[in-house]
Amino acid sequence: MKKLLLILAILLLGGLFGIYQSTNVVPFQPLTGCESNEELNVVCGFSNPEDLALTPDNNYFILSEYGGQKPIQEVLPGKLALFHIPSRTKKILPITIGVNSWGDNSCSRTSDEIIAPHGIDLIERHDGKFQLAVVSHLPDERVEMFEIIEQGESWVAIWRGCVSTDEKYYLNDVSLQPDGSFYASHMFDINLSLNQWVFNYFFKFDTGFVVTWNPASEFSELIETAGSYPNGIMLDLEKNRLAVNYNLGDETLLFDLETLEIVGRFKNNGPDNVVLRDGYIWVTWHNFGLQDFAKCTGNINCTLPWSVSKLDRDTLAELKTYSFKSSNMGVGTVGVKVKNELWFGSFKSNRLAYIEL
Repeated sequence: MKKLLLILAILLLGGLFGIYQSTNVVPFQPLTGCESNEELNVVCGFSNPEDLALTPDNNYFILSEYGGQKPIQEVLPGKLALFHIPSRTKKILPITIGVNSWGDNSCSRTSDEIIAPHGIDLIERHDGKFQLAVVSHLPDERVEMFEIIEQGESWVAIWRGCVSTDEKYYLNDVSLQPDGSFYASHMFDINLSLNQWVFNYFFKFDTGFVVTWNPASEFSELIETAGSYPNGIMLDLEKNRLAVNYNLGDETLLFDLETLEIVGRFKNNGPDNVVLRDGYIWVTWHNFGLQDFAKCTGNINCTLPWSVSKLDRDTLAELKTYSFKSSNMGVGTVGVKVKNELWFGSFKSNRLAYIEL
């Protein structure tokens, strides 16, 4: 019986994959200019600003300019940028190399080494310093650590170490604790093929889980968090809870870290990043299917629809959802509220967007 089910599954996958491959798809027309519209205000001049971390003065975003991830994209170098919100201006985040005091002893970085940033997190440590963690896919799979220091009316970064996964984990996002330890989402095996990724898109098997790291015990696996393509994660220090987005599992789960029991669930489609801001949880998710992504072939901006949902912090009950056709931006990946504005990043776009609340 199991053999028959496996054969049927393979045949079904072949049919679905054939539909995906053979569907006649008309690509989007490339965006020209940098025009806001009635739906989204845009600021241009970026390269795939996938994740945003707000500086302590609430005046800047540190941006992860994403270079891609296997197997759905080629992994290219990216950058860490600094965006001044009041003036709407961007510059590269100045970085100097310091002593490795926040990472593992085997991990190192030189000033001219490439970086491929993905998920990022910024926190105030117990010692009062500000620590930025950056998931990077180059030069190898690792989490980079930076001290963020205010300099005049801007911010600079000092590299303080890194944590290598030794290619055992393929990370997406990271969430820091004040002692410098962290939680991170392991998406799937680093050598997962595109066919296997498509298979999991349709059948939603467990592909990954959350890992934790601290200098004493290094990496540990939280098997209770296993699911289909863990993506964005968010640690709620006050409540001792962890929110995890399962991109292929089409849901956001809230875990009690004392028991690792699920205490909240939000069903959606392809959730990306999750943010705790102003006492609410904000989840960015995608309003399209796998076959739709082919419309973005060759385009800098992938103008597919997406949403951001404001959720109850304790239960993940949906309070309000903002949905966008995104005809002048790209696929949204993160939403961060700053004063009376809600800002959005994208993994395939040359612009940020925002709305007034």
